[in-house]
Amino acid sequence: MALYEEEGKPFLTDDQGHDDVDHRDNPATDNSQARKLFRVHGLLSAFHLVFLSLNVFYLFKTTTSWDRDVVTAVRRTKQIDIETFSPARSAIEYAVREFHYYGGPNPFTGPPRPEFDQAWSKLLRSSTSMLSEDEMRRMNKTSIMLQDGSGYIGYLEAIHMLHCVKRIYQLQHPEHYPELQDGDAFTTHHLDHCLEILRQGIMCNADVTVNTYYWEKPGKIKGNRSGARKCTDWDRLQEWSDQRTVVISEEAKLVDVIAQKDETGSVGPLT
Repeated sequence: MALYEEEGKPFLTDDQGHDDVDHRDNPATDNSQARKLFRVHGLLSAFHLVFLSLNVFYLFKTTTSWDRDVVTAVRRTKQIDIETFSPARSAIEYAVREFHYYGGPNPFTGPPRPEFDQAWSKLLRSSTSMLSEDEMRRMNKTSIMLQDGSGYIGYLEAIHMLHCVKRIYQLQHPEHYPELQDGDAFTTHHLDHCLEILRQGIMCNADVTVNTYYWEKPGKIKGNRSGARKCTDWDRLQEWSDQRTVVISEEAKLVDVIAQKDETGSVGPLT
């Protein structure tokens, strides 16, 4: 009977069972766990906030630095434009031009012939331009006044460089241009002058188009300059030059239409 009575007893007494239930439902334990979770979430939130702040700070610094660089570049460009003012800049527009591999003679190359001389004469037709007094002052330059007082004379450097290209061509065919042999057109000094003008012009206005190569035949490669490039719209610049050309009769020379050296104001306005 004693054994039966012992087997009939529950494994845990009522008091023990109640104690276990009361421990699981203890509000103090729940509050402790909640505080732990709150601390974990708080730490994670703080970490995310710090990380976000660092990213915002980095973005602000990077953007500010970039903006400052852009502003500095713009200001520098404007200052350069002021220091190197040219009235022809208003005529400058750019266009995309397709360049192709040199495929033979064109009006500007090949043997001396009337077509060649006509093409170059047309290209250089506006070699001397008229400038106003205000433009002279903005350029911070002096020049010679026209006899009628309408302005001062000048020339575009681009036209000057083209003149040098033509002169170098003519140096290859002196027999075809005997009239140029009487002056200094074919002298070594003039040739060196033209070569230096072209070197300076190329380096000053560098064309950064990247050309490539191709195989012409086994063991020999050639450069390929075909493709699109950014170019000055020459027609617009030519139009600007045409509108300002100093007109000289066929019988006269440039020195015949300008103020002479000993005349007051012949050197232009001084700044």
